[in-house]
Amino acid sequence: LLKHADMRIRQKSQFELVTRGEKGLEVFKQNISQTENQLARVNSIWGVSQFARTDLKHAHILVPLLKDADPEIRAQAAKWIGDVRYKEAGETLLPLLKDDNSRARFFAAEALGRIAYEPAINPIIELLRSNNDEDIYIRHAASLALARIGKAAPIVALSKDPSRAVRIAAVVALRRLKNTGIAEFLGDSDEYIVTEASRAINDDLSIEAALPALGDVLNNYRFTNEALIRRAINANLRVGNDRAMQNLIDYAKHDGSPLVMRAEAIDALSTWTKPSVLDRVDGRFRGVITRDPRVVKSKAAEILIQLSGNKASSIRLSSVKAIAKLSIENASSQLFTLLKSDPKSEVRAESLKSLASLNDKQIGDAITKSLSDREKSVRVVGLDLLPKMNISKELMLTLLTDVINTKTIEEKQAAITTLGSLPIGDSQKLFDQLLTRMESGKLPTETYLELAEAIDSTRSPQLITRYKEISQVHSPDSLKASYAGSLLGGDANRGARIFYGNQTAQCIRCHAYGDYGGSAGPRLNGVASRLSREQILESLIDPSARVAPGYGTVSLELTSGKKINGILQLEKPNGLLVKIGDKPDTLITKESIVKRTNGMSSMPPMRFLLSKKEIRDVVSFLATMKEND
Repeated sequence: LLKHADMRIRQKSQFELVTRGEKGLEVFKQNISQTENQLARVNSIWGVSQFARTDLKHAHILVPLLKDADPEIRAQAAKWIGDVRYKEAGETLLPLLKDDNSRARFFAAEALGRIAYEPAINPIIELLRSNNDEDIYIRHAASLALARIGKAAPIVALSKDPSRAVRIAAVVALRRLKNTGIAEFLGDSDEYIVTEASRAINDDLSIEAALPALGDVLNNYRFTNEALIRRAINANLRVGNDRAMQNLIDYAKHDGSPLVMRAEAIDALSTWTKPSVLDRVDGRFRGVITRDPRVVKSKAAEILIQLSGNKASSIRLSSVKAIAKLSIENASSQLFTLLKSDPKSEVRAESLKSLASLNDKQIGDAITKSLSDREKSVRVVGLDLLPKMNISKELMLTLLTDVINTKTIEEKQAAITTLGSLPIGDSQKLFDQLLTRMESGKLPTETYLELAEAIDSTRSPQLITRYKEISQVHSPDSLKASYAGSLLGGDANRGARIFYGNQTAQCIRCHAYGDYGGSAGPRLNGVASRLSREQILESLIDPSARVAPGYGTVSLELTSGKKINGILQLEKPNGLLVKIGDKPDTLITKESIVKRTNGMSSMPPMRFLLSKKEIRDVVSFLATMKEND
């Protein structure tokens, strides 16, 4: 049965013969010696290896097969000799490294590695050289074999080998060995090999003793590979001595280096006193590190101030952030200059944040300046900082009043929110003015929600009562009145994130948009063309108020006294098209309907799942869906 065409039968026979001891072993020997049926020989080799696992002396049966005329038999013999770790076969395995058959070479290299046969080191290196990276399986087997043999010195010596393929395999082998000699390859002329060496030194559990050498790679400005430079930057941050700090400073200053990497060097320097416990490159936990902030401030302060005036905005931005993180107080005048005149709004906004972080004495002037900035994003940052700064209440009220009266909706919203954080004694007058404008219809609807929340935060019974009374006048429906502020002024981008990703609302689970979503609810393509904003809001806070055709039930009482229950298919000018049981769609004319009752929607009211601001954002997102494609 070892010669059967079905592999399952051959294997069952093989395992049964193993249980029969010496008699089974004789059968394997007989089948190995025949040459008519290759499959029987292969299964017999497997059977002998099972015997060898119990008693290694049986492995000698396989050694002569390393010289067999059949290349597959040579390969199988090498594979199983290696698998059972039969060291006595080392010398006989060596010739197979030059075998014409690639499988034989592969398994010979693997076997020599498994038995850690030291005389095989040079022949394996020659295999790598002749293979020249053409067969990646052989490269893997040879590199792994070198690592398993475990002699680092001859592998380190390959750093000067003319063969690129040999040097790559050497780096991989040294990585497996975690040997510091891998640092020799950081001077390679091939940037790919240097990069692979940097991965070996920095990543995973690291080769910590080689980190200083990797950090010094940052001084070689010919390198442009981001994977390499990031690891060199990270190595300096991890080493943490004066030389490593200087490496980062010198690289950040070097004008010819990639801007993204110079910014990364500055960002790493900004965390010098307390780096993240997670590796900046691969995210592995590295532990808590704390360093004296005075050292980095004394060496980096002047350079960071200079770099904050660099012509590249990314360098200026990273420098400004670093100044704040390292608390470089003498940078205040430079930050104020950037706030006033930098051409990039991101830099101006970050300069303002840094001034606030430093608790600069000019912060009041800085915020006043930011609120007159030409870019809304800078003005909003100023508004967000107002309640956190030690500024006189009079100045704060003056600034907020100006914003509420003259700026954009987003800024008005931020200003009203900030107003709620002030003592009621200071803000009462301005709140009264806002309520008066709301009552007369002169306050933008988009700010109602912020006004309501700000008034709630004052805990003033008078203001809260007045707001509710005005809201009721605008909308007799108490539910709609309480959500009037959610109609306008939301952020469509935030709404999209809620629609696609909020785990509480799970909108996308039931509704489809484009190629995404479920089918339990109506498809939302073109919803803004079918429904007004008011109807969209209503469908979110009270989904049972309206029935989406095809997705809700309706109960009708007719003039004839008959009652009908069905699925609403379509609302027409002259009546309702209703699906009743398994009957065809039936048109019920409006004249014949005495009473209509909509069934409860399967959609939960979003007012129980989302905040008013989140609902406002979703409304703004859905209001952009005007295309039916």
